[in-house]
Amino acid sequence: MFNLQVTSTTMELLPLVCLCLLTRSGTTFAEEGSKVIRVEEDSDVTLPCSLSSKENISKMVFDWRKDGQKDVFLYDEGKHYNNGREGQDEQFKGRVSHFPDKLKHGDASIKINNTRVADSGDYTCEFPHLQPRQIFHIRLVVVGGLKDGPGPKVIRVNQGSDVTLPCSLSSMGNIEFKLFDWKKDGQKDVFLYDAGLHYNNGRAGQDEQFKGRVSHFPDKLKLGDASIKINNTKLTDSGDYTCAFPRLQPSQIFHIRLVVGAAPEPSVTILDETNDWSLLQCKVQGASPKPEVEWQDSAGNILPAGEPQASERGGRFYITLNTTVSKTDRYRCVATQEDISHQIYAETYVFISGPILTDGSGRILKDRSGENIPGAAPKPSVTILDQTNNWALLQCEVQDACSKPKVEWQDRAGKRLPAGEPQASERGGRYDIILQTTVTKTDLYRCVATQEDISHKTDAETFVYISGSSTGWVAFGVVCVILFAVAVVFLSWCYSRRRSTQRFTQLTRF
Repeated sequence: MFNLQVTSTTMELLPLVCLCLLTRSGTTFAEEGSKVIRVEEDSDVTLPCSLSSKENISKMVFDWRKDGQKDVFLYDEGKHYNNGREGQDEQFKGRVSHFPDKLKHGDASIKINNTRVADSGDYTCEFPHLQPRQIFHIRLVVVGGLKDGPGPKVIRVNQGSDVTLPCSLSSMGNIEFKLFDWKKDGQKDVFLYDAGLHYNNGRAGQDEQFKGRVSHFPDKLKLGDASIKINNTKLTDSGDYTCAFPRLQPSQIFHIRLVVGAAPEPSVTILDETNDWSLLQCKVQGASPKPEVEWQDSAGNILPAGEPQASERGGRFYITLNTTVSKTDRYRCVATQEDISHQIYAETYVFISGPILTDGSGRILKDRSGENIPGAAPKPSVTILDQTNNWALLQCEVQDACSKPKVEWQDRAGKRLPAGEPQASERGGRYDIILQTTVTKTDLYRCVATQEDISHKTDAETFVYISGSSTGWVAFGVVCVILFAVAVVFLSWCYSRRRSTQRFTQLTRF
């Protein structure tokens, strides 16, 4: 027979069990792994970092660090390590750059040239002055000596970048007075060095493809290093390279396979649109190798799209991808070439006004500010009055409108939001109205002012980022308390019943 014993220890353990469940749940939901990027040694890599709000960061501060210690790249209102600011770690000097033209879109990404195995590690991109502070995590893995099977070492780079083709004697002997010869595909003369005489100081014979674009490293010759650097790589530079020391006994030959090719920035177009949807088109032209193309919304979600239209000419790919969207947002077309660790994108902003609004007589309501309609409300002024990790207080102010407009807050989908009582004042037949609302999730919010009597509607938007929400914790805590109470009642009932049974047994003995 099942015997349930209730002790003080049992009662004390119940809340601890509940607390343990709550703690474990918090750990599960709070931990997020770093984005992992893998590249091959000597290639270039872009480490992404973008604010979801897409706000202009040209007057902000963002700080890149490696392993929490090394200063990789610091940007402070236009001042950074590449234009006079000091403090950058020696490992990254002259190798790291940002994208000035993308700062206005909230993009703080950086590019590291000529990666090394030592660059592997955990990188952070931090916006220390934002409230709340935002930190992004990237794990970079640089693989040295990666080969495609038993063949030559493979180096992959983006088109237009510089690349170093390595070639060093294991003996590290001085080669300043020796001969080494670089060729492409066994035929084209890339770079010939012969005891100090080479293609860049008077020697003839270099292939036209490489003239003015190839150099060596004179200060490394005494260490046996015959590496060369090719500037501004082209798709036609792809191929098999050899570095030969023909006069050594025995002769030595090193093999390198270079793969050049990167998708250019996509072209995005709004092909067609109505009040309810927009048809977007993305074109990626002349990419090699073939990229994967996809549409994403501002949150990074991949959007349903039609079948990509792809064609190939001379080893270069041309891809078109269409998608239809039905809500206001910023949309991004992303082209990814995993073979060369390259990703590039282009964005467009789409405004979906929603169904046409009419008044009782069927007149269309629209923004008529440009028509100088007397009394038409100007575009509202929207402000984030206060904000925490879990909510934001928004204020909309409409001034000098006649007649009195109807003011409301809407989310991205056009759903009307609960709001406080409008604060309205009137002066000389003109109205000033203030309306506040509190929101608890990341979204694009819109304040709409409507004057049906003059068929006028105008609006203003603001993007709100909510980093966390306590709603789930509150709900979980309530459930935990309820379960605890039920357990206490059940155990108390079992204990009382056991006592009653024992008493009845004692009475029957008499």
